[in-house]
Amino acid sequence: MGYKQEFKREFNALSLFCFAFSMMGVLASVSASINFPMSHGGPVSMVWGWLTAAGFVMSVALMLAELCSSMPTTGGLYYFAAKLSMKSDKDIGWMPLVVWFTAWVNVLGNVALVASIDWSLTQMVFAWVTLVTDGAFIPTFEQTLGLYFSFLVLHGIIGSLPTKILAAINNFYVLLNLVATVVVIVCLYALPSKRNSASYVFTHYDNSYSGWNDGFSYVLGMLNAMWTLCGYGAACNIAEECRDAARAGPRAIIMSVVSTVVAGWLILLAATFAVTDIDAALDSDFGMPMIHIIFTSCGKPAALGLWMLVILVQLFTGSSAVIATSRVIFAFSRDGGLPFSNWWSAVNSYTQTPINAVWLNVLGSALLGLLGFIDQAALDAVFNLASIGIYIAYGIPIFCRITIGRSRFEPGPFSLGRWSTPIGSIACAWICFIVVSFLFPYEMPVTPTNMNYAVVVLGAIIIFAGIWFAVDAHKWFKGPRMTIEHDVLNVVSSGQEGSSPTYSFVSSVKDEKFTQA
Repeated sequence: MGYKQEFKREFNALSLFCFAFSMMGVLASVSASINFPMSHGGPVSMVWGWLTAAGFVMSVALMLAELCSSMPTTGGLYYFAAKLSMKSDKDIGWMPLVVWFTAWVNVLGNVALVASIDWSLTQMVFAWVTLVTDGAFIPTFEQTLGLYFSFLVLHGIIGSLPTKILAAINNFYVLLNLVATVVVIVCLYALPSKRNSASYVFTHYDNSYSGWNDGFSYVLGMLNAMWTLCGYGAACNIAEECRDAARAGPRAIIMSVVSTVVAGWLILLAATFAVTDIDAALDSDFGMPMIHIIFTSCGKPAALGLWMLVILVQLFTGSSAVIATSRVIFAFSRDGGLPFSNWWSAVNSYTQTPINAVWLNVLGSALLGLLGFIDQAALDAVFNLASIGIYIAYGIPIFCRITIGRSRFEPGPFSLGRWSTPIGSIACAWICFIVVSFLFPYEMPVTPTNMNYAVVVLGAIIIFAGIWFAVDAHKWFKGPRMTIEHDVLNVVSSGQEGSSPTYSFVSSVKDEKFTQA
């Protein structure tokens, strides 16, 4: 597809699934965000909100799986958008602008995802310390920020390791994730002396916290599912490090989403049966309702051990997120989309990984953490941007696939066939609906402290990227560009002055080539 092979293909179908599954870190992600359904509908949102969101997310995952099978490259989302947004072989139309926005929201969404994961990890550690000290220890913001930086550095070190080691780590991590998830679920079912009735779990709706009407509160409660079921598209970004990526990629995406949906629902179901006082859980000194639920249900000794498992799962989730984000940065830089692109697209000769891109990710996430000095609401806005930005980046190539790119799409081994258009339409409609919904404040009435500033951050990103493209980037950024000389997908930025480059598909025995004619 036009790119020189720069990575070793050390991932196989199993390790790629492990990577995609670890990106979502179901046990830790559900534990970190369970406060959303608890405060926006209670049991009904916890149990049914998850399944509602999961059903629509599956349509997005199926479309990404089809795109990944057709075009398995580290460029992923914005490469898909590039190939499917051209008007014709001779007219690239708005393609550079489409690719530009897709890449920017994807990069910033992934950087924000790393920040949100490591910040949650920090809060989990301090919640564990608070439990150890029986509430005597209350962390300051400076202590939280220091531990947050430490985790970012640790994840940067892990992300700089050779691909073979990263694949082995992820194989171990998925085992830890599964074992930890099963242990926590079993303990929440087996140990509590008191538990809620099935009628309460499946039918009780409590909307006394949000201030929104019942319907919209239910929608906002699904942020728990959308934040957890986010990042599975990272399997696309590891394609150039995986053998038989056209088959392994879609399998990893679909299987990881299905596994996370099932595991996440069982965790939420167990927690809903166990939590007998939602008010106390939400107002707990631990700062995280899930550890309060485990503590009151299983006792202090068990809670210390179970919460440590949650911490370990989140620790490895953070390392997976750094790896995935570094590949997104690398791919965009390889096509000249970032300042100092030659530096960020460099691949270390020893590790065969983009180490510079890893540490740019660490630096970007660290800077996002500094927003906490301004206001906690500003910090929350950045973290909310993670799922919003990533799902916008998912939606753009899917929309291109079912509209202008329908005739240009070359199916891979996994194809939805005639179902692509209806499934893609559902996916796009869901993304538009949920992104707009998550830009609203989560509580009413709105105050400066509970305002959802994600709309401000997203608007600033779009304006910044748009102005940059209009003023300067349109002169030199033309989308993906070749790194080898012949038989490539070549969307070039060069050309004879006064003439326009012509683009055409050239068939070959091995694959479809896209070359400049």
